[in-house]
Amino acid sequence: MLKIFQDFLKRLWPEFYRHRTNVHLTSFYTFTNYRYLWFISISVLAATALAPICIATLIYYQLIETSVDSDLNHRTKQLTVAARSAVTFFMEERLNALTFTVNENGYEQLTSNTRLAEILKNLKLGFGGVTDLSVLDADGNQVAYAGPFNLEGKNYKNQSWFEQSLKQTNYISEVFTGYRDVPHIIITVRSAKPDGSSFILRATLDTERLMQTLSSYKTGDYADIFLVNHEGTLQTPSIHYGSIFTPTNLIFPAGSDESEVMEIILDGKSIISGHSSISRDLTSTPFTLMVLKEKAGMMKFWQDMSFKFNWIMGASVIVILIVITFASTFMVNKLYRADKAKAETMMQMEQSQQLASIGQLAAGVAHEINNPLAVINQTAGYMKDLFSFKDQARNDDEIVEYIDSILDAVDRCGTITRQLLGFVRQFDVKIKKVNLQKLISQVLSFHKKEAEYRRIHVTVSIPESFPELETDSSKFQQVLVNLINNAFQAVEEGNCLDIMASQLSPDTIELVIHDTGCGIPEENLKKIHEPFFSTKKNGSGTGLGLSITYGLVKKLGGRISVQSTEGVGTSFTIHLPVKINEGRKA
Repeated sequence: MLKIFQDFLKRLWPEFYRHRTNVHLTSFYTFTNYRYLWFISISVLAATALAPICIATLIYYQLIETSVDSDLNHRTKQLTVAARSAVTFFMEERLNALTFTVNENGYEQLTSNTRLAEILKNLKLGFGGVTDLSVLDADGNQVAYAGPFNLEGKNYKNQSWFEQSLKQTNYISEVFTGYRDVPHIIITVRSAKPDGSSFILRATLDTERLMQTLSSYKTGDYADIFLVNHEGTLQTPSIHYGSIFTPTNLIFPAGSDESEVMEIILDGKSIISGHSSISRDLTSTPFTLMVLKEKAGMMKFWQDMSFKFNWIMGASVIVILIVITFASTFMVNKLYRADKAKAETMMQMEQSQQLASIGQLAAGVAHEINNPLAVINQTAGYMKDLFSFKDQARNDDEIVEYIDSILDAVDRCGTITRQLLGFVRQFDVKIKKVNLQKLISQVLSFHKKEAEYRRIHVTVSIPESFPELETDSSKFQQVLVNLINNAFQAVEEGNCLDIMASQLSPDTIELVIHDTGCGIPEENLKKIHEPFFSTKKNGSGTGLGLSITYGLVKKLGGRISVQSTEGVGTSFTIHLPVKINEGRKA
């Protein structure tokens, strides 16, 4: 089981990380940087897989944020409307009770302290929140009082609430302290005496009862409900702004019955704020109801959900990245193995092509060696006959002449053999200076007899000032062998083969190999560099010569092009650097 797991991990581990550079294989690899390919593969797959998730998540969060904000605003508005209704009912209930009292009791009854105390008792039992009652004449004199404070005989003519009470049938004051030095609210009802003059029935409301009513609508520690007047002064305590009578910047236009909700920043915190004016059908009030709710507190449930969702998304992303990494590694490993096998095959094919070129040269070599061997054979036979007739060979000029002929023939065979062995041995990468004239002459020497026999006119045109090339001599020689072999195979008796070289710039040379052979059909010109494509009949060609030649020229840092007209001839043009790039030596 452990071995299976180890084999599995081995397959998933990037095999190309253990890759060792082989100068013979490097040029055959389709991709030279598998680590970069691996990284790009992981990046593209990750972007493809995660981009929709990220986009969907962003859209989800935007929709959730919009939905939550809408829900928070709606809930705050509902709370504002409900609290406003409660406060309005609180005021209306007591104002209606006071109006009923005035209508049911005449001035004479209300100015009786005993009757007034009885009415106060009934109001406390029925509604609560009423502290005291008093009756005032048109001059502000308090003519009757029922309550816990010592306010008999007080005159309120100069009080602003009294002036407003004379002008309106019903009046509700803002919170103030007055003579009793305790925060309270006054509601008044104006009525007429039998003689037609006005009098006022005043009731004092306990702010504690009002604050209890507001507190009952708080939905948590993060909610703050309070009242302010039209100048923005607190009428009830606030968690955020402080105690009663504290001035604030919460100033709103009076008379608006609509509840409005907005988002504000308070002490660095995001607050959902709702406000609505407290008004009733019979009269208006100086109060504006404020509802403040901390957004963070209201969103705690959604934040907890988002936290869990983020954990799930994070774990999912990690799993996706792991799977993508394993999948990319597996695929790139497969590609690397296939590319490595292809490179090894191509190297073997190149060596096979080089050996095939040697085979093609064998005919010329055989002709070259056959003539010296014939001379040796004839001369040796003649010498044998001489020795049969002569006993003394010393100082015999004729015998010495024949021996010299044998030595010359043997030397010629040795030269041909060394040229062939020199070509065979050049498999390794070797950067050295190359004399193009000598290299071309060396390759043409293998075709000398064939050219004479088939009457092929070969010309080589290389300027005397042509520079020596610093390049891979074995690869360059292989290029020349392949192209010259192809040229000899393409031409008929009496045709021409022209080899011309020129220096285009200080860093670049041009080599043109032109023959007047059969040419290449136009439809085949684009295919000649493809592996295994051959136009030779009867399977005499492998289709690898020009393909390998094309690859070798690229390895040498050059480029090759071909122009051909069927029935006229073919020209191969090679552009090479005078000095091979340092990066290509490996």
